[in-house]
Amino acid sequence: MSTPDSRPMSRARGEISTLVMPHMANILGDLFGGEIMSMVDQAAAIAAIRHAGGPAVTASIHRVDFRERIPMGSLVTCRATVDFVGNSSMDITVDVFAEKPSTGEERNTHSARLVFVAIDDYGRPKRVPRLIAETDEERARYAAAESYRREHPTR
Repeated sequence: MSTPDSRPMSRARGEISTLVMPHMANILGDLFGGEIMSMVDQAAAIAAIRHAGGPAVTASIHRVDFRERIPMGSLVTCRATVDFVGNSSMDITVDVFAEKPSTGEERNTHSARLVFVAIDDYGRPKRVPRLIAETDEERARYAAAESYRREHPTR
């Protein structure tokens, strides 16, 4: 049950999709890595702003794994989840999926870990609501993110 001081993980999500067009291609004709990074950051921002209930900014990008090329004409979707929160920070995982629109075949091609910080009207860090894990899958994500944070402190 959520309160003004807490929010469920199911609400702390963000998703964006776009069709890979020629102006987004690298020299091999696949989606340029910088385009993927921009989409990852936007999806994470949506999740962070939803959870914080206001402005949030990128504090760090811990890791991005580029596993597969994404060809032109693919539908790319970035799905972000807030997996753990500190006082003002939010640990977010973004999974990138590439779909061949003509067949519906979808592959998980990339993943990323980011940290966002909620900010107040003066640009200072602001406390975020506690994160409520309600399902076994959410509890597992929370525990994994908490462990990752202990092993990889941001500051």
